[in-house]
Amino acid sequence: MRHALLTLALGLAALAAPARADVEADNWARYKAAFIAPEGRLVDAGAENVSHSEGQGYALTLAAFHDDREIFAKLWAWTAANLEIRGDHLAAWRWRPQDTPHALDRNNATDGDLLIAWGLAEAGRRWKAPEYTAQARRIAFALAAKVVFRTAYGPALRPGAAGFGDEDAKDGPLVNLSYWVFPALDALAEVAPEVDWRAIERSGLKLYDAARFGALALPCDWISLRGGLRPAEGRARVFGYELVRAPLYLAWGPQQAKPTLVKLTQAWLGASGGAPVVVDVEKGAIAQSFDGLGYRAVAALARCAADGTPFPDELRELRQDGYYSATLQMLSLTALRVRYPQC
Repeated sequence: MRHALLTLALGLAALAAPARADVEADNWARYKAAFIAPEGRLVDAGAENVSHSEGQGYALTLAAFHDDREIFAKLWAWTAANLEIRGDHLAAWRWRPQDTPHALDRNNATDGDLLIAWGLAEAGRRWKAPEYTAQARRIAFALAAKVVFRTAYGPALRPGAAGFGDEDAKDGPLVNLSYWVFPALDALAEVAPEVDWRAIERSGLKLYDAARFGALALPCDWISLRGGLRPAEGRARVFGYELVRAPLYLAWGPQQAKPTLVKLTQAWLGASGGAPVVVDVEKGAIAQSFDGLGYRAVAALARCAADGTPFPDELRELRQDGYYSATLQMLSLTALRVRYPQC
């Protein structure tokens, strides 16, 4: 009887693997059709067709993990030509079709640069493409020179090269914990080992553990490090649309991130009985619900990584959500495939 059950289980698993592979291929085809223009620009139709370094980085990373060399080459060509215009290998953070020039603000966004470098590093590794690896190294060294700064918690990441230091804001320096893209830091440790990316990872985890505000002990999107650690002034004090990415990055991060992930997941999802929500950290209350499968997928991935809860089948197929939700769903499904196939 036991042998028969084992045989049945193995047979079902063998059938499920190709079926899920087909779903993943369909998801990537839908994602490309919905959001990636023929020239290689990731378009956020919900925000006046704007493009960001973040979006290009997400698309490059997804293209690499889906072994799509053709679309990756187009994405990188567009990014290099239109965003890598500062002269220091960091990308201008926003490109808008209605602006002249299209990238009016040439400041970078650190998470966008990390994501671009991650995609390049992954492509270089998978396809043995030294030109992609070399560009990932250039971005890594530029980040180390322009955005890494010393704090009491260790080397930390400015959200951008300009505008977030103690000389730029009355409560600066400011940090945003969702800019610690842990799998990107892991990738850069491979291509640019001269930089101590592990120390940057550790500082991020220390900041997560210290930034526990209000009754629910949750961090908020923007944090001031001036004279201690507290919510930034003049910004919404919420665990919101920035930090909703945090469980995804922690789940995809190093093993030492798991205790932080477990605490964060329990605090965040415990506030709502399991649903992904925006939380007012000062009031310790739900501010609003997240609308979109991508946010639910992040929550499901977090539960899988924290305690092995199976990932719901209804979240495995990409729907026509907006760019951000769809991207979070695609990233969650990719993390599930490469890190948590047991779920």
